[in-house]
Amino acid sequence: MVTKKKNKDSGDASLQSAASSTHKIKFYLCDISGLPPRWQSWLVRMQSGCLLISAFTIIVQMGVLGLMLLTYTVQITSFHEAMELGIQFTQSEDLRVWSWQMLFLANFYWLDPVLTNYIPAEIVRWKEVVSYGGYLLLLSWFLTTVDTTDNCIIRYCHFAWTHMIIIFLTFQAHLLLLTLKHGLIWYIFAVSIITINDIAAYMFGFFVGRTPLIVLSPKKTLEGYIGGGIFTVCIGPLFGLFLSRFESLACPTSGLTATSCDLEPFDLAQGILPEFCWHALYISIFASTFGPTAGFLCSGFKRACKKKNFGNLIPGHGGVLDRCDCMFLMASFAYIYTNNFVANIVNQI
Repeated sequence: MVTKKKNKDSGDASLQSAASSTHKIKFYLCDISGLPPRWQSWLVRMQSGCLLISAFTIIVQMGVLGLMLLTYTVQITSFHEAMELGIQFTQSEDLRVWSWQMLFLANFYWLDPVLTNYIPAEIVRWKEVVSYGGYLLLLSWFLTTVDTTDNCIIRYCHFAWTHMIIIFLTFQAHLLLLTLKHGLIWYIFAVSIITINDIAAYMFGFFVGRTPLIVLSPKKTLEGYIGGGIFTVCIGPLFGLFLSRFESLACPTSGLTATSCDLEPFDLAQGILPEFCWHALYISIFASTFGPTAGFLCSGFKRACKKKNFGNLIPGHGGVLDRCDCMFLMASFAYIYTNNFVANIVNQI
């Protein structure tokens, strides 16, 4: 009995040592192995968040090109994480190449208008025909991989999942890029405000959360959802005011550069606020109410596949898709909003 206890204690010590070294690697400021796991996770998550915000600030300085590269990078990385998880669940490794061909075809069909200026005109002219023909070939390819009806439903699950993730990622990423012509501010505010909402909801949930919100995401709390929503609606117009003071962000773009324009008037003493402050308020309300639903959707898929994370690229987060899932929903909303509810833009169309 004594020997068994010693072995057990030795095993526990090894696990604690391994966990300690892991956190030393993940958290760069100090050794946090002595803290409870809950606080270790909080610190690692905050560290990753600060690094991501810093990286995003640098990318914004690159203008249209930087945001385009960011969009495609996040889309492709998220597709990789979601597709690998689906392949593990369906055991359809032979369809991996087929899935990536589908992604390539979707990006070609939803090619950003700015990029069309840098490819031969003939390719652009026949883009729809080539895309449709390519889809027919991929459809035929998929059908030839079904060699027995015993695993038919599994392969069709993979077929459906590929289409669904392409619509969720590629199509909505395309819509977000279309908003760049109206000014970088629409892109930046949309993805930033949902990030602010996510951070605020996490903070409120961490410190005062008690009531579970939804089964699909067990760690989300009602207090976090409400507290994060109120904070987002309050801070949104102020953040929008800050962004609207930069000509490079507020003015429309032409190609890869921002044009010159007159900034909206602002005089707090006389109660004159830029119109974008009101737009920021409405977008913040959407981010606070419907924005988190994309996160619940992706969390449900992870749990359906018996997985905790999509990937481990970002310490403290469940992968790139877990970090950016709500941003894709904000992407489509930003496009719908700018094209239908912004007076000065509607008049230009």
